[in-house]
Amino acid sequence: MGFVRKTPAGTFRACWRDPAGAQKSKSFRTKREANAFLAEVEGSLNRGTYVNPHAGRTRFGDFAEQWLATRTVEARTAERTVSMLRAHVLPKWGDWPLGKVDFMSVQEWVTGLNRQLAPTTIAKCYQLLSMILKTAVQARLIAVNPAEGVRLPRDRSRDVKPITIGRKDFFDRLLPAVPPRHRAIVSAAAGAGLRWGECAGLTWSSVDLERASVRVVQVAEETHGGIVLRPYPKSRAGVRTIPLPGFLLAALRQLRADSGDPDPGTLVFRDRVGRPLRRSNFRRRVWLPSLVRAGLLGQVINSGPHRYLAVWVDRDGVERSAEFTTEREAVAQVAAKAAGGMRFHDLRHAYATWLVTDGVPINLVQRVMGHEQASTTLNRYTHTPDDYAARVLAAFDGPAASLLPPAGETPAENAPEEDGDDL
Repeated sequence: MGFVRKTPAGTFRACWRDPAGAQKSKSFRTKREANAFLAEVEGSLNRGTYVNPHAGRTRFGDFAEQWLATRTVEARTAERTVSMLRAHVLPKWGDWPLGKVDFMSVQEWVTGLNRQLAPTTIAKCYQLLSMILKTAVQARLIAVNPAEGVRLPRDRSRDVKPITIGRKDFFDRLLPAVPPRHRAIVSAAAGAGLRWGECAGLTWSSVDLERASVRVVQVAEETHGGIVLRPYPKSRAGVRTIPLPGFLLAALRQLRADSGDPDPGTLVFRDRVGRPLRRSNFRRRVWLPSLVRAGLLGQVINSGPHRYLAVWVDRDGVERSAEFTTEREAVAQVAAKAAGGMRFHDLRHAYATWLVTDGVPINLVQRVMGHEQASTTLNRYTHTPDDYAARVLAAFDGPAASLLPPAGETPAENAPEEDGDDL
């Protein structure tokens, strides 16, 4: 049992023993305050929720370093976490004692970030702060997580739906616009639903051209230090075997022949010197120019001999134009300056949408997409096709039409009369 005693200075000291048996104490101005605090401490000891009131003096920055040292995450995740911690979280909270961080201070910080950062970045900063504070609660350094319940700014970017290209536009416009040596990787995203990391980490040992299938077992992860090949995908469901459609099978066979029968451990998609492809380089040098040539991003108009007009819409929604002497320069200008456009990952969205609209059962789509839950497939990776209205009407053209009565005959003419009240 704890007790309260009066000190020579005229204050009142609450004394108790913590779960380890160590003597603890805290001084108050009045005996009532000391007794109330002691009752709270003894209650928490009985409930097993005791927190040392002095533990909250630990600096947030010191605890964050300890928290980082105990994490086991992928290299890219650790890199992003350290970067965000140093850039946005520690400048505000590094010198704060954990016990001084309160709900209103966190809310004010989040609101202030809204003036300089995008909602997505703010959400990540908040989640990082909340994770560290939650660990401090588990470590019995603070009683509650003061970040719980904080309101975040709305992320309106989530309201923008991915661009889903139709199969006709993919085969007639986009694929022909891609340089021949890169058509296989574009086909792998559209014909097998592979993520970028799964494409970049794919080796020939995982491609079975005889059985027309590819097995996803390895992914490439980009960090500032280089590209790391991780021998397992995003989740357990990510390890999967995917059948290859004819156009993708043909592209892979052509790529293998052009590569001179490579070893099984060789990457399928690599740069000219055999290194793994970098997403940023591929986007800038291959993907965006291909969208421009396909007419899916901006415009390049041949306005005369050695005259090409580049037209694009910038990030402020303003239409811009410039004239060049070669088509290549015009395409490069639009690719560098135009806002929006399809992402490489949108081909994965298109793959799932094509399968669902063709009647492939959702559980099978879920399997080839590598999702743990079917709801992820339905909510995130399937979209309304352009011809949705015609598809809805077509559902009633056949079977439903046969149920209608013959022309000129109505149910009222042949139906027997029934006694009773009118309906």
